[in-house]
Amino acid sequence: MFNKIVKILNKIKNKHIDFPNLDSIIIVGTFFSLWLAVIFEDVIEHVMAYIFILSFGILHGANDLNLIQKAESKKKSTRNYIKILLYYVLFVFGSVLIFYLVPSLALVVFVLFSGYHFGEQHFISKTIRASFKTNVLYFAYGTFILFLLFNSNNLSTSEIIKTIIDYSIPISVFKVGLLISGIISAAFSLILVLKNELKINPIKELFFIGIFFVVFKTASLLWGFAIYFVLWHSIPSLYDQIFFLHGKINKRSFRSFVVTSLPYWLISVAGLLFLLFLFRDNLEKSLAFFFSFLAAITFPHVLVIKRLNQNQNQN
Repeated sequence: MFNKIVKILNKIKNKHIDFPNLDSIIIVGTFFSLWLAVIFEDVIEHVMAYIFILSFGILHGANDLNLIQKAESKKKSTRNYIKILLYYVLFVFGSVLIFYLVPSLALVVFVLFSGYHFGEQHFISKTIRASFKTNVLYFAYGTFILFLLFNSNNLSTSEIIKTIIDYSIPISVFKVGLLISGIISAAFSLILVLKNELKINPIKELFFIGIFFVVFKTASLLWGFAIYFVLWHSIPSLYDQIFFLHGKINKRSFRSFVVTSLPYWLISVAGLLFLLFLFRDNLEKSLAFFFSFLAAITFPHVLVIKRLNQNQNQN
């Protein structure tokens, strides 16, 4: 199976080519995951979701230091590994501290960062050139996906948010956020397509959104998030990162990526498992701390990928 995927990916020569075969694999994986959601109870879904996120989900952000080093070497920078590592660790701990001191602010920033990051990954290969309009589209589309997830699981989402920030927010916020981000996404997609700055198939994009809606409505909050986060975001991101580091996709490059990611991946997984163990008897609290920790390691990753995409656009 892996060899087949590798052959498909190696046919792709540049970032402006769509990924029809990869899309097909992801869609099949999505419907298989959706079938699992139908036959298993929420408890089993949560276990599968944790496994999904702790494996490919965390892995896709575990090689940031090597990505930074690669980018710096291309610019002939003199920054060394220790200095980069120090900045990165301080950023992660700073994010954890913000969640502890000002959880409401940290939660908003997490949604904004994640929204931009999801939208960037989805559209970067279809963007002809970077601009303010494309940045707005990235942010609006990714936020739309998050609000689609939140609105489809509004009660569960509301309980988790209450656990994090210690007060409830109206469920109507999810609907308003979904409506506003959806309108902005549609408007800027149309503008960029008309200006030939974005190459997309509108029917396919609407089909994808339909898939997300069905998944989020059918699966639990955590399983729905895991399906999107891993299949639709992490796997395409892994491809981009491996190609950036090694220039090709094969068993050797994938193995090398995993080996260099291992230290950070093990630390992240150990931290998350420790939190899950502490709050194993309280689902809402365990999910709240899980997403908070995930947010803390997401912030620097978003900035790293943004920096890499800017460098590639300049080259």
